[in-house]
Amino acid sequence: MSTISPKEKRILLIGAVVVLYGIAFVCYKTQMPNWAKEHKLYLAAEKKLHDERALIAARAEWKEKYDEVRDFMPTFPYEHDLFTSWLRVVDNVAKTNQFNIARRPPSSKEIEIGGVYEMPLDYKDWEGSLEALLGFLYDLNTEEGAMLDVRQLYFRTINRPGILKGNFTLYCAYMRGNQPN
Repeated sequence: MSTISPKEKRILLIGAVVVLYGIAFVCYKTQMPNWAKEHKLYLAAEKKLHDERALIAARAEWKEKYDEVRDFMPTFPYEHDLFTSWLRVVDNVAKTNQFNIARRPPSSKEIEIGGVYEMPLDYKDWEGSLEALLGFLYDLNTEEGAMLDVRQLYFRTINRPGILKGNFTLYCAYMRGNQPN
């Protein structure tokens, strides 16, 4: 049996190191997509944490803004069903502006978001001139005793000149309490 010379030992050691680097490189290549994915998740979580800390830091500012607009938010008793009340408000504003709502929305459930209630009303069929539409939207925005917000509005022209047709979703915001406005 022959003994391994120091030169051969160095060559074997260098070969082993090269093989280990090769294995590390292959592992690195296969894990790169996972690391990139996890890095994106980490960055998103970090951004969310930063945004939430900024919201918490601005709590006094948001409370001040809330106190400014709180008095404008209508308050109704818990037992009062508001669906027909909101329909009546919208119908009156539409009639004032000669804005024709052909089909009233089906009954809608209120949604509570942090003490404020919203009721979406999905109007599927309306007709009117551009002037009537603009007057209707303006009057909805300035309606006394109501906070109304049109979040989706779709319209198209029809075969009658100057007349538009479409649909919109109106959100009615209010609070519940013992004393109505």
